[in-house]
Amino acid sequence: MQIILYKSLTLFMKKNFLLLYIFAAMLQMVNAQNFAPGKNEIEFFYQDRNRTALMYLPDHFCPDTKYPLVIMLHGAGGSTSTIVEATGWDALADKEGFVILFPNGTPKKEDKPENFLYNPQTWSSGMESTLAAGPNSAHAKQIDDVGFLSILISYVENNICIDSSRIFICGHSNGAGMAYRFAFERSDIIAAVGVMAGHFGTMKDSVIAHPVPLIQILGDQDPFTPINGGLAGIGNKKANVAPALDAPKRWAKLCGLDPTVFEQEESDSLSEYYWGTHDHNAKVISIIVKGHGHEYLHKRSRRLPDFLMGPFVPTIDATETFWRFFKQHPKQ
Repeated sequence: MQIILYKSLTLFMKKNFLLLYIFAAMLQMVNAQNFAPGKNEIEFFYQDRNRTALMYLPDHFCPDTKYPLVIMLHGAGGSTSTIVEATGWDALADKEGFVILFPNGTPKKEDKPENFLYNPQTWSSGMESTLAAGPNSAHAKQIDDVGFLSILISYVENNICIDSSRIFICGHSNGAGMAYRFAFERSDIIAAVGVMAGHFGTMKDSVIAHPVPLIQILGDQDPFTPINGGLAGIGNKKANVAPALDAPKRWAKLCGLDPTVFEQEESDSLSEYYWGTHDHNAKVISIIVKGHGHEYLHKRSRRLPDFLMGPFVPTIDATETFWRFFKQHPKQ
């Protein structure tokens, strides 16, 4: 495992993506690495904060091969150490041959180690009304996670042979909200986005600069992303949120599709909505898993208690479902 350390005066470069790319190129010249298959650690300072990520290179990694790049964002309280195990992206990367990044969000108490219950990491997803947007969260601190992820992707592109037409981002819960935001603000580089059990924050722009295909997965028993909206959460910790299907409808509109025109398929276990076309090449897809709660859908999922996350109904595998969608949607 390798650690890349670098420092910068990044406040000057906030929101300036051209300078971010120049900065990443300079890092490549200074810190060229010989990465190995498996887990490679990345660590650097951005906005005077120590930011970290884990990069996984597939078995039989070849430096001269152009690889797709997938970025997987953990939910509130998650981390690189938990999300690799819970999602199975590493095993799929070995099988399918792609590079995957697992970045870390920011813990509420930045001088202490992250902890799911007592010091959760969060993303600045743009959502003001969620449990992940409370005091000392990334949202409250206005952390520039879009800039952080932009530098991270640029660094990987400068050190690994990446197919720039196949850069994808996905996330779970608060990480799904961040995936929405990053795909919206960096639609110039993201080919497709996958979200599970997350909310799409309010954006001022009425049209996305470059249409980005979207796949949404959610459970109809999710206490944090309720189908009908309203109060979301558990106990006395709740926030008012929009209906879950509002997000793909808004995304369809951003991509130039009519949000009121969609096709629907029903089965005993799934409800599926398609905007664009009625097949898996649709521009926007929403898959609702009947009876499922909030937990990420994978056989290696952490499986927190049902009273916290709702029931676990493994009708589909979220990781494989996202990847199938990504393979069908390279950057046009």
